[in-house]
Amino acid sequence: LIGNTKVVLAHGGPDLVPQFDEPLRKEALRSLKDKGIEVILNTRVTEVGDGFARLSTKKKDPTTGELRSDQREETMLPLGLTVWCAGTAPVPFVNELLSQLSPEARYQDGRVKVDQWMRAPVNDPALLGSVIVLGDAAAYDEGDGELLPATAQVAGQAGAYVARILSRGFDLETTPPLLPCIDPDLQDTCDVFYDPQLTRWLQFRGLDFSPPFKFLNLGMLAYTGGGEALSQVQIGDVPLLSIGGSVSYLLWRSVYLMKQVATRNRVLVTFDWWKSQLFGRDITRL
Repeated sequence: LIGNTKVVLAHGGPDLVPQFDEPLRKEALRSLKDKGIEVILNTRVTEVGDGFARLSTKKKDPTTGELRSDQREETMLPLGLTVWCAGTAPVPFVNELLSQLSPEARYQDGRVKVDQWMRAPVNDPALLGSVIVLGDAAAYDEGDGELLPATAQVAGQAGAYVARILSRGFDLETTPPLLPCIDPDLQDTCDVFYDPQLTRWLQFRGLDFSPPFKFLNLGMLAYTGGGEALSQVQIGDVPLLSIGGSVSYLLWRSVYLMKQVATRNRVLVTFDWWKSQLFGRDITRL
């Protein structure tokens, strides 16, 4: 089938992987073109019909040379077999949860709005802190007006953060969450899990109140196929490493293995990689 197939990537923006730095965006474009993939930028698929796809590409202004979103060129791309993969949407459980929460909990894309402590808005103020939302289902704004991306890195850090505030016994009904048993008016927060030594240690560190969640950006990795990848490693806003190609691919695979939750998973993933390398990828279930 290889001789009868052609890969065309239509991308609506001016650059691929726009979240990466410009040199890596160019590297991604070069990597795909070297593999024989036709990349069409500033282009959207507006229609898919019987044996064709209609593409709409932004045209350049003849005077300024700038792309005009109100001026587009329509082209037809002939197709054989069409497999349509629509975008993702929240799982039904999230919609059911939103129906039980306060109306202000619903974000425009169907996710659940959360506050600085990952708490979802509820109808009864007495139940504040009883619903915590993480990962792809959460819409979290750190205060700059932009939501954190729905990535595993954000979800992992948010999960570790929530585990800390729960294990330390912070009272999630208060804002900000307060350590238990340190307020005379809130003595009823002393439950069976209260640990006075842990509370005194946290007070010594100045943690009478729970700090809000802060995401620490450690960079991004992306696989571009053919044994190549993109790696942008950083700590917060401080860049450390920005590379592409086969070396980046080794880094990508190393991180992938390290993030597996158990040694068993690491062995199974490694075995699957070697099996695919020796015998090719199994396409019988595609």
